Amino acid sequence: MQIEKKINSLLKDYSSGKKEISYEKLNKIFLKNKLNNKLRYNIAVIEQDLNLNDKARENYTYLIKSEQNTKAMINLYLLEMKEEKFLEALKIIEMFLKIDINNKNVLIDKAFIYYKLNSFDKSITISKQILKSDNKDLRAFNLLGLCYSARENFFQAEEIFKKGLSLNPNFLPILNSIGMLYHEQRKSQNAERYFLKALSLDPDSYHLINNIAGFYLEECKYLDAINYYKKALSKNPNNPSILNNLGKAYFSINKIEEAEKTCLLAKQLNDNDSDIFKTLSQIYFKKNELDKAWKFFDGRLGLSDFIIKNASINRIKDKIFRGNIISTNSKILILREQGVGDEILYGTMYKDLLNEFDDVQIECDPRLIEIFKQSFDKKHHKKFIKLGTYSNQNSKLKDFDIVMYAGSLGRFYRNKINNFSTESYLNTEIQSVKRYKTKLKEFKNKINIGISWKSFNNRYSGEKSLSLDDFSDIFATPNCNFINLQYGDINDELEFFCKKRNVKIITLKNLDLFNDLIGVSGLLKNLDLFISVSNSTAHIAGAMGVKTILIKPFNHATYHYWNHEGSKTPWYNSVTMIEKNEITNKKNFLSNFISI
Repeated sequence: MQIEKKINSLLKDYSSGKKEISYEKLNKIFLKNKLNNKLRYNIAVIEQDLNLNDKARENYTYLIKSEQNTKAMINLYLLEMKEEKFLEALKIIEMFLKIDINNKNVLIDKAFIYYKLNSFDKSITISKQILKSDNKDLRAFNLLGLCYSARENFFQAEEIFKKGLSLNPNFLPILNSIGMLYHEQRKSQNAERYFLKALSLDPDSYHLINNIAGFYLEECKYLDAINYYKKALSKNPNNPSILNNLGKAYFSINKIEEAEKTCLLAKQLNDNDSDIFKTLSQIYFKKNELDKAWKFFDGRLGLSDFIIKNASINRIKDKIFRGNIISTNSKILILREQGVGDEILYGTMYKDLLNEFDDVQIECDPRLIEIFKQSFDKKHHKKFIKLGTYSNQNSKLKDFDIVMYAGSLGRFYRNKINNFSTESYLNTEIQSVKRYKTKLKEFKNKINIGISWKSFNNRYSGEKSLSLDDFSDIFATPNCNFINLQYGDINDELEFFCKKRNVKIITLKNLDLFNDLIGVSGLLKNLDLFISVSNSTAHIAGAMGVKTILIKPFNHATYHYWNHEGSKTPWYNSVTMIEKNEITNKKNFLSNFISI
């Protein structure tokens, strides 16, 4: 009885703000009373509050195994959700629902996890089932809208959000979600209006303050973002996620030392957060402290965005190699990164890998296999195989000692700037080069300049892309052929611009700019200059040694390989990087790069 009084007294002390010292004293009592499950549960709750998540996880797991403690199940799956370990959270939810199948709160969380995993049909099904039993459940309305928004069915998402707000115009999650919907459509004024309305209803909510700060960060209003992140921290000073976001904002205005200091503090508070690791890797890439950068770079593997785009990761995560020394006789499987551009970029390290190890298989986007075969010695040709050949089959994965994503090769082969090769590595079929050399002769003996102005399939595509109007002064340059190398659905845009501006931009017939990368590379090889935003074609040009002007994205959308001081990147020697304002409204711009 005396122990129970002591425990209750310490719990009151903890609640009054004496957190660390109360936890230490409670832990001492617990070490002598490990069979006291009530105390163990309270210890776990405190550990979760103090971001001692591994210890909390251990105690919750014990309680679940020993007594199927449903409170421990809920807290543990919420902890996993917070760390974006959605599959682990889903397993615990399924365990809980065997005990309480109709728990609406847990079903909502299950639907949310399916939404985060891009399993929109499953999320929608659960949300609709909840609305059948309660047609005023605003959380279900919110999730339905989020799913339709993620599918880019923006009109239906907006209708659902507004229906929810008609039931309760002050429901904060929907106000926040409709703000995100408008932000996704770049309807910035509407987005800001809803974010600010949500904040006005709960001005002390660090979640809402953090949300509007994130909005301003993505709008490139960096000082506003910093001010709001600081305000959020005044409400919750030890929140690692907010600290990491503040570090991103500092990084965006090139305050690198402050960004590093802030993110390291976030890491102290949560040493398992993938997003913190990713931010730190960006900081160290910027500082050219490459050995540090690569140590944190694998943080990307835990981000939901990476997991969604790499379906195999859940199958291979236990086999992913995280060490620093690979045995010479290891059987190695390399998996491609998120897109063709990244695959080509990290392919610059394949030569190093193949020279060091014999037993290697490299899974590729099928469009790149033939180009890689053209680019590496014949003895390596069978090592380039279609994506999923091994990674989609558990039985075949067992044969490999080492499994890695291509970007992780950097910690072995690119730890110093002088580790980078100054030579291009990508080749294409000679016949393709000859074919397009002949083709371009049809357009008179002029300077051949390729252009590509859009990026697709990325949340920052808008920030990376330009309009054709941004090239207007370039198109006025005499004695030049301008050749369209932009993949995607751009025909109407191109036709409209050419008529409006009376400009000729050549689109070569029978060349699929998205799928026929042998043809694209053959055309690129015949150009005098290629001007592009950050997209896969820019990577092909850089890897082939084509003289290229790369128009960098806004800073928050910049990838580490473009984010270098000056105009050069160590990844591609033939690429010159410029800011967007250097290409717009600049007469005689091209004379800096070619003889007109």
